[in-house]
Parts: sequence; structure tokens; C-alpha cells
Amino acid sequence: MRLIFAVLLLVLAQPTWAVEISNFRSGLACTNSGSKTAKSGWICQPTEDVLVTDQGSCVYDGKTQSCTWVGFEFDYANAGADAKLQCLQESSAPTAFGNPEEVISQSVRSQDFEIPLKGDSGHFFNPQYFIFMTTQGGRSDLVVRGTCRSGSTVVFRYRFNVRFPSAS
Repeated sequence: MRLIFAVLLLVLAQPTWAVEISNFRSGLACTNSGSKTAKSGWICQPTEDVLVTDQGSCVYDGKTQSCTWVGFEFDYANAGADAKLQCLQESSAPTAFGNPEEVISQSVRSQDFEIPLKGDSGHFFNPQYFIFMTTQGGRSDLVVRGTCRSGSTVVFRYRFNVRFPSAS
């Protein structure tokens, strides 16, 4: 009986496994210039404040549109096989979420997504964009917050304070 109790205590005392995240950066993304270490882009201006302009080009729902690129990147270790981070992105106002192929959801304030990690360690870059649009009158700011977890452990958070230009 003592042996079973001791084994049970050892099992319960094991630490919870979580992917290790380092060198996390979020902000404005450079997707065309590349860098010596990034193939698909990188965070070239770490910031929370995003002024949306029409200087970038994105494909959203099968259509090319003007946009501003943002995103995040990080290094990871101890991911194990087929590891995925579970993420939640929330916005202060109803938003449409989508990708180059389709609109995933419209008029929602949150969206779940997963980040598959390849290999036990590596680098991950997640480009995102805000489609250019103008607002009528005064300021129109959108606050976007994201949280990503490995199991029950929060491994990183990000925030964007997004300002769209006024048409007036």
C-alpha cells in the first residue's frame, strides 16, 4: 500500500509540460524585404501601435486589397511531436476574421486559432494584416489582444492598438 501511495505522489508531483518561448516580438511586419534569417518575413518594427495605411498589398477572401502588415514571431524549444499552441484573439469591436481564401467569421469579437509547431525547436513567424478602410468623423481605434497557451500555461500575449484613418 505504501508503494502505491509513493508512486501516486511521484506521478502527481511531475511538472506540467509547456513549450518554451523566447525572443517573442510583435508589431509591424516586413514581408517583402526578407532578412538574412527570415524566409517569409519578420517583425521589423516592434510596437503595439498600428496606424493603418494603404501602403501594403494583401489577398483577403480571394481579392487583392490595400492593407497594413503586422504579426508576431518567436523561437521555441521543447515542443515535442505535433505540438500546437492554442490561441485566442479578441477585439474591442466586432471584426471580420479571414485569410487569403475566405472569410472565416464576420461581426465577431473573438476568434480561436492554433499554431502548429514543426519539430522540437525552431522559429515561427505569423503574419497578419488589417485591411485599409477609412472611418467617418473622429477617431476609430480598435484594440486587439491575443493570448496563446501550451496546455494550461500562457506562453505569450500580444496587443495591437489599431487606428484607421478618418475620411474627413
